[in-house]
Amino acid sequence: MRGIVHDAPNINGFANVQLAAGLARALGIDAVFVDRDTVMAAIGEGVAGAAKGVRDYVYVTISTGIGGGLVIGGRLLRGVTNIAGEIGHLPVALEGPRCGCGSYGCVESLAAGRFLAEAYGVDDAARVFAAAAAGEPKAVAIIARAEAALGNLAIILVNGLNPSLIVIGGSVAEHEPAHTIEPMRRAIATRAFRVAADAVRLVPPGLGRDVGMLGAVISVRERLAGRAEWFL
Repeated sequence: MRGIVHDAPNINGFANVQLAAGLARALGIDAVFVDRDTVMAAIGEGVAGAAKGVRDYVYVTISTGIGGGLVIGGRLLRGVTNIAGEIGHLPVALEGPRCGCGSYGCVESLAAGRFLAEAYGVDDAARVFAAAAAGEPKAVAIIARAEAALGNLAIILVNGLNPSLIVIGGSVAEHEPAHTIEPMRRAIATRAFRVAADAVRLVPPGLGRDVGMLGAVISVRERLAGRAEWFL
């Protein structure tokens, strides 16, 4: 938690950047805290959103990219190098397009908005969903592959972490729940461990589309109030 961006797979060349220190100097303030937007969203949902009062939950964003935040036993899971929750780079296929992280088979490379658009050769994932709705074969295949990847991700989260709640946000999930949240629910219902599947719910964010921004504000408030130990 030193305010250093070690790697940003979707921003070329943005690596090992002393972001917090640079922003503090530029703004003329004593301290700047840097964190992932998905972590901020997870904090916001846990304090004031759909996961309020829940001790074991996952926040997932399906947007330009795919990411997440993990809360286990009432504490945010950080990992030894503070990258726990990078669920977009879980490999859910044995092959596929090269991901921004350099690997392949990542759920992000198969189901995130940026990669859906690239696979279809357009500039907006909304055009891929529209083409699939019209029955265009290539678009249908791309969306079917994305749904399968998200289903695999859902099973990994449920079987691996056994949460009671998965909050699914992001612009793609917001606009296309039938192709994101619903395939994840179906995969859990048909393929996850029964006891874990019966215990989990999938819901949209309680804080809406601004969950990341609101989570950042809530995070600062919790720090100042001395209630931030669970997510630091």
